[in-house]
Amino acid sequence: MATSSSSDFFPLRAAGNPGQGTAFALAFRNDEREWTESLDLSALLRDALLARGQAAALARDGWVTLSDGLWLLPQILSYSRAEDGSVRTSSTIEVAHAGLLPQGVFEYQHSGGETTEQALTRGFGLWAQVDLVVFQDALGGELAHCTSMDMSWKEGRQRRVLFGPVAHRAALPAAEVEEEHPFCPCCLFTNTWDAFKPQIESDSLHAVRLYAARDTEGQVQADCRVNGEDWPAGAEALRAYVTQWPDRGFEFRKQYVVIQSPPQALVAE
Repeated sequence: MATSSSSDFFPLRAAGNPGQGTAFALAFRNDEREWTESLDLSALLRDALLARGQAAALARDGWVTLSDGLWLLPQILSYSRAEDGSVRTSSTIEVAHAGLLPQGVFEYQHSGGETTEQALTRGFGLWAQVDLVVFQDALGGELAHCTSMDMSWKEGRQRRVLFGPVAHRAALPAAEVEEEHPFCPCCLFTNTWDAFKPQIESDSLHAVRLYAARDTEGQVQADCRVNGEDWPAGAEALRAYVTQWPDRGFEFRKQYVVIQSPPQALVAE
């Protein structure tokens, strides 16, 4: 049965989201003057999405809406300035949809730039490229950005996994090392499958952030969140997976994955 987003739907903010608001001000001072710069994250997100061809518009209480019925809420988390003047920012973006995600989920963005606005905009642009497209494919219809894996059980139950675009970087190119199974969009998830059995066996939608890395000294790092919340079992499984990688020097692999029941098309009214 097709599900439509209700015209009177308005999302509630997720209780676990640590974001500190959609706008903030920075105070500056030099030998000559003092001044304040105000930043509106909702407007920055809207502009970043418009630049990527998304039909984004500002709504009330800081939310940004898309024509497909997705609601987006950006919030600042932290800000720092280095000695060279460059800026690092951390933010969150919450995603909700009347039919797909009425309860909402969130994820973090970490970015840098010459200015605070540039850092935030870069983070939002990468989020749109890697995370947003997975939710848009999850709405139903033909997959435009993701690959998928379908699962079915004898009793008629069905689930599917959407594999978003992979961010992957290594010091040595793949052609210079041997790997039994060349890295592909499904590898991060299928090699950590057991850690996500609770999400696979449920009926709800779960958005999973997968990040694994190994530095030049062989030290392993991994990070995993489900719906924005830390998922230790996933991080542990990712660390075990990293030990199977061929030695290509520094390497990281990052992906956003959605686990859901196969939807009918979810069309905004």
